[in-house]
Amino acid sequence: MRILMAHNRHHTIGGADHVLARERDILRAAGHEVGEFFVPAAEDSGLSAVQMGVAAVWNRAATRELRDIIDRFHPDVLHVHTPFPLMSPAVFRVARKMGVATVTTAHSFRYSCIAATCLRAGSICVDCVGSRLKLAGVRHRCYHDSLAGSAALTLSLVGHRALGTFSKDVGCFITLTDFAKDLLRRDGISPERIAVKPNFVPDPGPPLPEERRDPYALFVGRLVEEKGVRVLLDAWRRIGPRPVLRVAADGPLRDLVIDAAADGVAVEYLGWLEPADVADLQRKALVTVVPSTWYEAGPPLVLLDALAAGTPIVCSDLPNISQRVVDHRAGKTFGTGDPGALARAVAELLEDPAGWSAASKAGRALYESEHTAQTTLRILEEIYRRVICIR
Repeated sequence: MRILMAHNRHHTIGGADHVLARERDILRAAGHEVGEFFVPAAEDSGLSAVQMGVAAVWNRAATRELRDIIDRFHPDVLHVHTPFPLMSPAVFRVARKMGVATVTTAHSFRYSCIAATCLRAGSICVDCVGSRLKLAGVRHRCYHDSLAGSAALTLSLVGHRALGTFSKDVGCFITLTDFAKDLLRRDGISPERIAVKPNFVPDPGPPLPEERRDPYALFVGRLVEEKGVRVLLDAWRRIGPRPVLRVAADGPLRDLVIDAAADGVAVEYLGWLEPADVADLQRKALVTVVPSTWYEAGPPLVLLDALAAGTPIVCSDLPNISQRVVDHRAGKTFGTGDPGALARAVAELLEDPAGWSAASKAGRALYESEHTAQTTLRILEEIYRRVICIR
């Protein structure tokens, strides 16, 4: 098959970028031809606020470029990883009119929530899920605290829903979990047009037993409010000197981590590391902590890395993050936003060698059944064949 992958880049590299690159590589390795079409991040576009607002609804430059690429590459499928904020959902209409099947991966909740997080003022918010007009997002300036930006993205969602872009021109929505599928369903997307495809991460090899691991816990991710950074640091103030918390991350809240380490909290700030270095940290860690305070569009890649490494997980009890961990007993959960509960969960896990070993084995088994490259390739090929048949 010939697959054209499209993506609106963001100012910082995130999970969607890694997923796109990994899926591109496994598709090419399987003999498929994969082309790429990228739109720059809004911050790097050079567009005025007015121009960005127009582009969010219908980006004429992007649709012209897409037509040219389709004419040259002749793809069977256009796979859009995210059309927001500037590529615009207009690309689905253009591709379908040119006879190209379309697929999109919902890496966030942007099709339902203009903030993409279902999070407002530090709390879970689903005011716009299922709403036709989504005016709450405009009223609360949910997109970067900008009235104009919020209005533009809201108009894009509402307008393209009214035009039938999402109901007629997208052959399949891919979600990463059943929870995310249900949100799309509540927003009017037919369940028959939604497929669940868990993400995958590379196989780091057989997990190390507990006695060969180093005495540290690991946090990997962006240092932003919704990742639960403050909760994490407050928990470690209660935990004491062991285990040391290694933070392989960067972001706006980095100074909180650095200050905590300077104040004597058992924290080591490592900054942003290359994937190979993170994988090595995962294999040697005693526990990986995922304290997110928002749903996450799917389990964070760090959680999947931990499963692959057989590293037990301590995570927030939000369903979209914790459900598979709980179902497969791959670690422990704690009350979201509760540093005391997080500290207790870490202590309980590390004080129970038999429970640690069972969680390690269960996590690795879950990885092998759902999160390998082979599983992802099989599901992607099935989705592509299906949308090609119905285009």
